[in-house]
Amino acid sequence: LISPAIFALVLACSGVTAFRVGVPMALRTSASISSLARAGPRPRSLTFPAEKARSRYIMSASTGEESVGSQLVVDYAQLGQYVWATAAEVALITGAMFLLQTACGYLPDIASQVVVGAFFLVMSIKSRVFAILDASRPKDNGQEDKMTKIYTEIKRPSWSPPGIVFPIVWSTIGLLRTISSYLVWDAMGRQLLVLPLIAMMVHLSIGDTWNFINNQQQLRGTSVGGVAFVWTSAATVVALYYQALPLAGMVLAPSVVWLSVASCLIFSIWRLNGPDPILPMKEA
Repeated sequence: LISPAIFALVLACSGVTAFRVGVPMALRTSASISSLARAGPRPRSLTFPAEKARSRYIMSASTGEESVGSQLVVDYAQLGQYVWATAAEVALITGAMFLLQTACGYLPDIASQVVVGAFFLVMSIKSRVFAILDASRPKDNGQEDKMTKIYTEIKRPSWSPPGIVFPIVWSTIGLLRTISSYLVWDAMGRQLLVLPLIAMMVHLSIGDTWNFINNQQQLRGTSVGGVAFVWTSAATVVALYYQALPLAGMVLAPSVVWLSVASCLIFSIWRLNGPDPILPMKEA
């Protein structure tokens, strides 16, 4: 087994990598955004040139037409939607876990193991079945709709992994989540409603909300802010799993390493495509 020292080193290295790459870029980008904010006529608004505001289309729910405004303010209602949607998803998953735990009390031991293992597998790969917001990835159905076109035209850094890497890595992480969660469940008296497992469901729910922001809304700046919550929640889950059962924490640790790489990638894409604001914006 990997020693606790090596386990701690893996987490530390991933955090240092994200810090050393992200902080210098964040300082430079923050300076440019601050200068834009000082130039605006209103103290709580940002003024963007037309080419920088092109991704800030306001879609009309009734007509589907676009309107572009250069005067933008923070959309607090949208921030609230992110919070309640994440909380609602956590509540739905927790309710499902309660029902599953109750049902397992009436099942043979082997059957409960299979059912719980299948539940962890589904949650690790398709947690968005409980998502309130659309957490799916844009698909090219041959018609090249607006969102797919924007997604495929995003500028990416030269070190960005090829597309084939992502499904392989995420499938592997889904398997690691399943195994580590099962180990924690077994180590904690085969109870589902325990802190480490609930923390995992919170992490998955945060990830689903981030997918909505990044894949559906295409808010690159807000994606940068959101990925910090994803990374923090993942690191928290790894720590809690390690406390419950060191082996489970070690199995899940590679997910934090990958999320560190993914966070740097999201930050780099943000810089390459223009310094969109971290908070969601709307027309004043």
